Amino acid sequence: MERKGALEMSVSTIVILVIGMTMLILGIVLVTNIFTGATDSVDDLNEKVKNEISSLFSDTNKDVIVKLGADNTAKITPSPDAFGIAIGAKTKDGSATNRERLKYKLTPETATGSNCASPRILGQTNMEKLFVTPLNVDRSFDEYDGATAFAIIELKVPKGTAECTQKIFIDVKDTQTTENVGGSFFIIDIGSGGFF
Repeated sequence: MERKGALEMSVSTIVILVIGMTMLILGIVLVTNIFTGATDSVDDLNEKVKNEISSLFSDTNKDVIVKLGADNTAKITPSPDAFGIAIGAKTKDGSATNRERLKYKLTPETATGSNCASPRILGQTNMEKLFVTPLNVDRSFDEYDGATAFAIIELKVPKGTAECTQKIFIDVKDTQTTENVGGSFFIIDIGSGGFF
């Protein structure tokens, strides 16, 4: 009789441990999804993305928007897939734009001891190779609607890329008025391909 009680005790203990571990894993996955939701890659400029950028214009009262959340940081895990960052800009006077009117330029922050462009991490050339969208040149936006223009900045971060961060400045100018519309920035944070 004593052995039967010990067996029942050990089975119920195992069941409780399995349920507890399952809840722990589900909790970790949920927290990870909550904190990484704002930095998801953008594959195309669908209506949802355009509407989110347009609402950010009215919420922030800025003329250049990066759709990455409050800290403007894209957390990127190295993979063979492209990673997209949506940006938007609008004309200062509210008049309609076209593909050639608004231009943007991406400029990386100069090499410091700790960013991706640092010679001891990736170096300037290898950091620039991460960007499918060319850096340091004036570019037309991908789409436009009324006074607003939209683009996706694409990166490809291959497996084996060192962990680092890099700040990228965005400058937008209006070629019709020859004025600067505004500027913003984003940070790429390249992490390791960990468990999550």
